[in-house]
Amino acid sequence: MHGFRMVLPLTCIMLIGYLAKKKGLLPDAVLPSINGILYWIAIPALLFRTTLRIGGEGVAQMNLFWAIHAGFLLAPLTAWILARICRNEPRRAAVSVLMAVRSNNVFMGVPAITIAMGQAGLDALSHYLAMGLVGYNAISILGAQLASANRRLTLRGVGATLLRVLANPLIVATAGGLLLSRTSLQHLPEWIDTVLKTLGDTGSGIALLTLGASLDPGRFVRGLRRTGRDVVFKLFIHPVIAWGMFCLWPTEQILTQAVVLVSAMPPAVNNFIIADGMGLDAEYAADVIAAGTILSVLTLPLWVRILGIG
Repeated sequence: MHGFRMVLPLTCIMLIGYLAKKKGLLPDAVLPSINGILYWIAIPALLFRTTLRIGGEGVAQMNLFWAIHAGFLLAPLTAWILARICRNEPRRAAVSVLMAVRSNNVFMGVPAITIAMGQAGLDALSHYLAMGLVGYNAISILGAQLASANRRLTLRGVGATLLRVLANPLIVATAGGLLLSRTSLQHLPEWIDTVLKTLGDTGSGIALLTLGASLDPGRFVRGLRRTGRDVVFKLFIHPVIAWGMFCLWPTEQILTQAVVLVSAMPPAVNNFIIADGMGLDAEYAADVIAAGTILSVLTLPLWVRILGIG
């Protein structure tokens, strides 16, 4: 029951966003700008403030590092093997690899973890992001490049990918919070802390509204049959792999619960942008995102129950 109580607010807010779009209150033209504010300002403010507060405690937990990065390597490899067995063409196989671990950490993960696990869960999620964001981005993108036959992996390409990863505002925010936590600036002036808190508090609700506005139920119906394998992989197999890695490298229960739950989130919306920029099957990526996001309303309560959250 707790799982459904967690999903119900998420679903209602996404539904409001979808209806607002239908009424013309959230037209397609404004969504990129709103997402830009969330991606570059609101969510980084939330992560910076949380990471600054918890300091470097999570970074010192090497079992967390090995567990999440082993999962980052194993999940894309498994997705690639399944794509090869199903004889998918390289551009589509590369999308499967790209999206294997790229969960919707920001627009759905942050609100869901906050509702399901409270501040302790958000702290655990911040540990995960501080420890894993660089590997999460670099491994998924480089893996997609390797899986696509029309993309030759070069030293220059690897360097450009790493530079894009390091310029990611979420990485900059978490790294900045960790660095400042080691200095006398760990305790910010109250007015600065209030600014960051206010910005961060606006992020979750607006993120869910824009996510709802971006959904296309028609795409879900049309694409479910051809996207089934990748949707099941993202909503079930990826979190199972993540959980398995914590059996090998055990850590605190709340960290395991937060990481596995965020691994069970649907694919990140920016997978479409990355796939399109890399010349992969972007239309297929959009279908997987739509199907995964809608079906996650049913699967997330199961994971909350399985993980014993609440």
